[in-house]
Amino acid sequence: MITLQCLLEFQNEQDRETVLDLMRRFSSAMRYAYQRLLEDKKRKDLKKDLSNLFNINTRYSDDAIFLAQSTITSCKERNQNPKKVIFGSREVFEQLKKNHLTGKRRKQLKKKWKESRQGNLYSRGDRSKQGNLNLRFEWIDNQLYLRINVEDRQYVYAKVIRSVKRENDKWIEFMFMLENAYRYGAWFPYSVRLKVKNGNIYAFISIEEKYLPITIKRDNGIIGIDINAYPFHLALAFASKDGNLEKYQRINLNELLESNSEKRQYLEWQIAHEIIKIAKEEKKAISI
Repeated sequence: MITLQCLLEFQNEQDRETVLDLMRRFSSAMRYAYQRLLEDKKRKDLKKDLSNLFNINTRYSDDAIFLAQSTITSCKERNQNPKKVIFGSREVFEQLKKNHLTGKRRKQLKKKWKESRQGNLYSRGDRSKQGNLNLRFEWIDNQLYLRINVEDRQYVYAKVIRSVKRENDKWIEFMFMLENAYRYGAWFPYSVRLKVKNGNIYAFISIEEKYLPITIKRDNGIIGIDINAYPFHLALAFASKDGNLEKYQRINLNELLESNSEKRQYLEWQIAHEIIKIAKEEKKAISI
């Protein structure tokens, strides 16, 4: 799963306020769902309640329940008490409790708290609904927009602002996938989450990352890598299909000790690519 981010630009202030109002209602629905799930309320009944109480469609209601349940599950996995969760950042909440905070600093924290607590909207992807029903990307006059379902089939369109930052930016691949989807009907699911930060509304898009098919397997043997070899180096042992040692090789790592963090990261990248190159040339799988 990869997540991409973009800024949303609205055509007018009314559209922006309409979306912010929806985000506030969705955030409230998610917190309400969280408390009811802790009380063991059934999902089916809760879904109806959310739509009626917060005036959101059933799909938004279902996604609010999904986020609430995911938070509960995450807490339990980390051995934390779900009943002690604070929406809007516990760190900011604890800072706001301090009496000595006044003036500009307190105002900034309250704004951050409010944005984090009330500025959320989420819609899961659905291939059968052209990628996403409630938050869908659409091309209009060769410009990408996010279509936001604010009421029953009433939409706000926000222009997507996103520059390509580097040659291998995943955004390029996402744009290619969207164009293919609209041209040839090759729809794929993508989940979208809206968040407010410093007064701006951002979209976070999550899609399944496509991995290249495995072409080299253990049929021609493996390369075993010892990452704790002494002295400081990587030890590569080349074994045949039946497990017999064919040869060995070492990659010195001393240069890593003499480099700053930025250069060390680059050297690690070079070493990783060197190992991949060796494995491709030998047509052997890698075992660590």
